[in-house]
Amino acid sequence: MSGIMRESLLSWALNGAPQAPLLCSAGEEEALLVGHMVASGLVDGADRVRSVRREGDGWQVRAELCAQASLPALRRLETMKPLEGSFVAPSEAIIRCCEQVMAMKRGAGLHTVLLGIGERTVLCRDIGRHNALEKAVGSALRESLDLSRAILAASSRLSLEMLAKAAFAGIPVLVTQKQVGSLCVPHAQRLNIAVCRLDAALIPLSRPERVRD
Repeated sequence: MSGIMRESLLSWALNGAPQAPLLCSAGEEEALLVGHMVASGLVDGADRVRSVRREGDGWQVRAELCAQASLPALRRLETMKPLEGSFVAPSEAIIRCCEQVMAMKRGAGLHTVLLGIGERTVLCRDIGRHNALEKAVGSALRESLDLSRAILAASSRLSLEMLAKAAFAGIPVLVTQKQVGSLCVPHAQRLNIAVCRLDAALIPLSRPERVRD
């Protein structure tokens, strides 16, 4: 029916303990759960996720949690070490990723996230912008792609929460045509992450040294 957005409640358990259901778009559930574990900082890397499988009406995740998994993600972000590595992205590659996201057909209340990693791209959509990011992260990790050389382009604004998820996943460059949260920029600067906004031109708001003309 026109005007009604399709939603799904994803029921899941972590190491046998039921978790709050994830409100998301149906599909790519395994990628979402892997991405959620990594981008929420619940595990130190995808290799710590031992299994993700469907059981009945829900999903079961087995994983080795990081030492601070019980703390809120934003609190852990405050003490997170800067991303390592000196990856520099060409400005034309960042612009191309952003333009590809913004060219996606609107409607159905969907957000889009694209990961550009060399010649590869991973594109995911979801009713939640955080879910779209986590689906993209999970899909890339399942293909063994190197997120330390990734450009993340989002169709939505870049909030501190979106930055946190990118930081936990180890993504060094983010871009949007929408707004950027005021708390996002100083944290990105400290974490060695380039946050960019595409307007008439590409504007690096943090770590401009990660962007090559």
